[in-house]
Amino acid sequence: MDTDSTHVRLSAIGIVAISLFLALFMRLWFLQGIDRQAFEAASVSNRVRVIHEEGPRGRILDRNGKILVDSETSIVVSLDREPLRKMKESERNTVFVSLADTLQQLGVPTKLSLIEKRFADLRYAPQEYVPIADDVDPSVEIYLMERAERYPGIIVERKAIRSYPYGNLAAHLLGYVGEINEKELVERGGKLPGSESPATTAPSASAPTTTAGTGSAKGSTASDSGARVTDYRLGDSIGKGGVERSYEADLRAVPGERTIEVNAKGDLVDVLSLESPVVGDDIWLTIDIDLQAHAERLLAAKIQDLRGRRDKQNNRLNAPQGSVVIEDPQNGQILAMASYPDYDPSVTVNGISQEQWAAFNDPNSGLPLVNWALQGAYAPGSTFKLYTAFAGYNSGYLNGGTEVVNDPGVYTIENCKGDKCEVRNAGSTPHGTVNMARALTVSSDVYFYKLADKFWNLTDQYGPTPIQDAAAEFGLGSKTEIPLAGENPGRLPTPASRKAAFEARPDLFMTGDWRSGDNINTSIGQGDVLATPLQLVNSYATFANGGTRYQPQIVTKVTRPRDLTLPANDPANYELIRQVEPVVQGTVQIQPDQYGKIYDGLLGVTQSAYGTAAASWQASKTAWPMAGKTGTAQVSKKADTSLFAAWGPAGTGVPAQYAISVVIPESGFGGEVAAPLAFRIMAPLSFGALLPACPTSDQDACAAAAEQAASASGNDVTSGAPD
Repeated sequence: MDTDSTHVRLSAIGIVAISLFLALFMRLWFLQGIDRQAFEAASVSNRVRVIHEEGPRGRILDRNGKILVDSETSIVVSLDREPLRKMKESERNTVFVSLADTLQQLGVPTKLSLIEKRFADLRYAPQEYVPIADDVDPSVEIYLMERAERYPGIIVERKAIRSYPYGNLAAHLLGYVGEINEKELVERGGKLPGSESPATTAPSASAPTTTAGTGSAKGSTASDSGARVTDYRLGDSIGKGGVERSYEADLRAVPGERTIEVNAKGDLVDVLSLESPVVGDDIWLTIDIDLQAHAERLLAAKIQDLRGRRDKQNNRLNAPQGSVVIEDPQNGQILAMASYPDYDPSVTVNGISQEQWAAFNDPNSGLPLVNWALQGAYAPGSTFKLYTAFAGYNSGYLNGGTEVVNDPGVYTIENCKGDKCEVRNAGSTPHGTVNMARALTVSSDVYFYKLADKFWNLTDQYGPTPIQDAAAEFGLGSKTEIPLAGENPGRLPTPASRKAAFEARPDLFMTGDWRSGDNINTSIGQGDVLATPLQLVNSYATFANGGTRYQPQIVTKVTRPRDLTLPANDPANYELIRQVEPVVQGTVQIQPDQYGKIYDGLLGVTQSAYGTAAASWQASKTAWPMAGKTGTAQVSKKADTSLFAAWGPAGTGVPAQYAISVVIPESGFGGEVAAPLAFRIMAPLSFGALLPACPTSDQDACAAAAEQAASASGNDVTSGAPD
């Protein structure tokens, strides 16, 4: 019995053993035979990587072909997380600690916590390389390459980053680049990690990659940039502001792609295929960098000189910001756009730290990232009288019998009851008998008070908004559509907008009704009226050219370079992709005789002995007469905003070549601050005596010449007409 039982048990064990060996044999046969191709494919996939290579962005040039923004090579230390993940945690930590210590000793402050955070960063695809140190010295690259076995998973690559030959000049207009975020990636048609095959950007430290300056020229068949904007990856650069943002599709390079074979450590074994990136197109701006530098230098000097002083009412002149815009009235091209304070765009190249971002957004710093020329909106003060004057003629109200007014320095509002029925000129100054031209020259508020009051009392005849309608024809109350992000539309208050504002926030208004006092305030650019410096210069350019309102332009053309080593402005060295033509946005119809009366009044502002800017023009004469209007806008509990808008040549029969606006809040009277600054900017321009802008590499050589030129351009007038 025991023998039979033992035999049965042994037989059963044998059958089980045979079955197990048979199953194992079948599995081995399956692996080696049926599924061999699949496993071979998987093995190849683990050793082959497709690398996304971002090429150099296109250059940004001034109107004469001077390079304002370029690309240069930067050495970047990154993590290859695939081999790092295969290590034991203790081994990986040893690599991280050693790397942090080494970089610190080599002059690249890098915290261990940063490396650990980047290693765990989910924003990057699993096989994508993650940067931890940018723009390192070549000695760091050599050190890590020579000791690659000590730093597995540590990558050294070369990338193209932005460089700024002229430093801070035109920073607001040029903008800056930064790493694309997830929202921008989706908007541009890219895919987030996990939704596509992961991509990386370079091989290991033993074989660094150079991409800057190696991209080829774009194919001549690509007449636009739409096709390339969809191929973005996290870690790529993208325009974040200014021209860099608005012309991203042109400036962005066509990315390249490399297929490489690596070993288990991630070291490069072979390059299987290579498609080089294609350099981005060049953008030619409308600005003249010499004029831009001149305007920025004088604006900054004026603001710094004002700060801490007090006006005649003992208000502190804080002058927190300011702007200057110069436009060609014949086509809308912006020749200079200065905004103060400025910033150094190079600090954004490797990403903006939290501390730097906080400093940029600190109100006490003047918000240097804000382009006050198009994002700042201010009460325009008496510069608004141009539009009120046009409304008087365009409506038909002003004729031979109504154009002449007696100005005793004070005006009593019609049909007004109470103790606030009188409004006055600045300082209650009487101007006697004035017509339209005289009223503009001496800046008679009373003249425009009466006109606005009559309009309101005759709404059945002239409608409720003749003044606002006139201003709108010149472009106020809406964006100019300049191709830059963040433009402020300003504000043109109307009875309808007042009612809507009251209904939305009744706590902010005593009433939702529009009254004669509101019309009166609007007529002289006070009350709820707001305009940007860009709107002012564009509207005065419109009047200067006879009534054609152009869209402000910042780009003249887009070109494709043939050879980056040859001069950028050589026509033989680039292909024209497209020319930017003037765009007419509207036409202001002004009768010649009426135009002449307004023109004479604005010319008298600088050329008449009674003009509010006559003294400052005499101190810094331009080669030809200029016409324009000063403005002084009152701001509650602050010093006045100083404004001036003008053009030249004027009164000579020569077409206007330049329109200019100057706006400095909390700085004083327009005739004493903004107008003198405008003439100091325009004088050397009119005489053809602008100094060349100084590249940062030549700052020492240029500094003395610039200081001498600024001194020779004349001293500011500190007394004179109040407006």
